[in-house]
Amino acid sequence: MLYPEEQAIVRRSVAKRRREFSAGRVCARRALARLGLTDCVLTRNPDGTTAWPPKVTGTISHNDTWCGSAVAWQSDIAGIGLDIETVERITTQIAKRVLTRSELVWLSGKPADETQKWSALIFSAKEAIYKCLFPHVDTKIRYDDAEIIPVDDGISFAVKLSKNIAPQISSFPSLSGRYLVHEGDVFTGVILPQIKRMGERKGLDWHYKEKVRRISNTKINMLLTVNRLLH
Repeated sequence: MLYPEEQAIVRRSVAKRRREFSAGRVCARRALARLGLTDCVLTRNPDGTTAWPPKVTGTISHNDTWCGSAVAWQSDIAGIGLDIETVERITTQIAKRVLTRSELVWLSGKPADETQKWSALIFSAKEAIYKCLFPHVDTKIRYDDAEIIPVDDGISFAVKLSKNIAPQISSFPSLSGRYLVHEGDVFTGVILPQIKRMGERKGLDWHYKEKVRRISNTKINMLLTVNRLLH
């Protein structure tokens, strides 16, 4: 399941961490195979991020139940972020620390039994944004640097970046965000398209339980696989 170079990364890790790491590499290789790239060894960069093949951008995420990866050609998109969170893990205390004042006001208008779900969505979206933008900014991205605005279509959200971050990616088109809530978990994906690809519209598929649910139409070719963690 893991190449020797990958095994070395988690050799001293606990069993749970090794299992999560292995599942992430499995998902990533399945996604890369759909780009025509096979037998890819995925080690780490000095900063701890995944070392993707040349000309590829990608992301890996997991929680205690699911693991997923999304990849794309750098010629199609500049950045990509995927995050998976367990809804019940995001407590009121976490929400107050992570959400902006405007987000908390928006949340107060939701039914009480839905606030944790929406808090988890916003938290997850901010994590995905961090992963997407990390390679392109030279300052630390804080939770209040991104304001999430869920859209009424039930699958997407808008992103408003702070003056601290927005100027650093002003040469790119605006961020695009999608989400899926499934069995108490929330999945969020964010893309930063390349300018020359803005005229294209290709599909984004979310895979789970060997089924495919098309949840959005994006302007790039992003491949995502999500599978149950191996136990």
